[in-house]
Amino acid sequence: MNKKNTCKLYIFYLLAFLPATALAAPITFNTALPVSKGEVLARQQFIVTNLSDRLGGMKRDVTVRAGVSVLGYGVTPKLAIFGVAPLVNIDREVGALSRNFTGLGDATLFARYEIYRNDTPGKTVRIAPFVGATLPTGRTGKTGDGSVDGFAGLIFTAASINWNFDSQVKYVANTRANGFARGDTLNADASLQYRLLPKTIAANTDAFLYGVLEANVTQLQRDRLGGVINPNSGGTQAFLSPGLQYATKRWIAETALKIPVVNNLHGTALEPDYSLVTSLRFNF
Repeated sequence: MNKKNTCKLYIFYLLAFLPATALAAPITFNTALPVSKGEVLARQQFIVTNLSDRLGGMKRDVTVRAGVSVLGYGVTPKLAIFGVAPLVNIDREVGALSRNFTGLGDATLFARYEIYRNDTPGKTVRIAPFVGATLPTGRTGKTGDGSVDGFAGLIFTAASINWNFDSQVKYVANTRANGFARGDTLNADASLQYRLLPKTIAANTDAFLYGVLEANVTQLQRDRLGGVINPNSGGTQAFLSPGLQYATKRWIAETALKIPVVNNLHGTALEPDYSLVTSLRFNF
């Protein structure tokens, strides 16, 4: 078989069996693409977030640095389970006063189940609900909030050779701990990953560079302390997150800058300035 026919055959298989080679994925949230049965997905994220404002002429500044470790396991071709453990460092400055906290944050466990799948040559569509809980493994009031919080949502993924599109809705029901109840949150997220390189796929192509653009919207309900509403909580936030992703069949390197475009927060709540996300993913 000559080189031209080999290339055509490779492209045919790539188009016919896209779910096994759809390498791109969202950076700031989850995807509905499966974790194969018996396969382990490992992801290490590094996130730096800065929040600041001025209150009565006094500057308030908070910097959160987090190393987030994620493990996923394919229980069946449709069911995958995930565990997330963050290690957090927090710097807080209010005027001339500063405090620093370092430790394990609140861990998360969740399961994702594929309920719809439609594979055609060169394309796939997946829909997967997920449900889970955040556990109080962090130090209450420092690196965690002390409560057991449940969440659920739905992910939609459409993937092709040139682009992937992912979207998610997620509701978090926060509970009370030590008299404090953080407000529930509703998230809506979308991500487009577009293949930049290579321009054409050849028989020896084994890596891809994607440009990524994501949008994240969060509606926050009011916090309560001892049954009293905190007037400096709740509101609406929206972010745009441009990024780059280098993907192979077994690992992905990626980075994105999460930029606030709407900070409609109540009272004197701290406003986010940016979040920088970098991560590595591996499939075993």
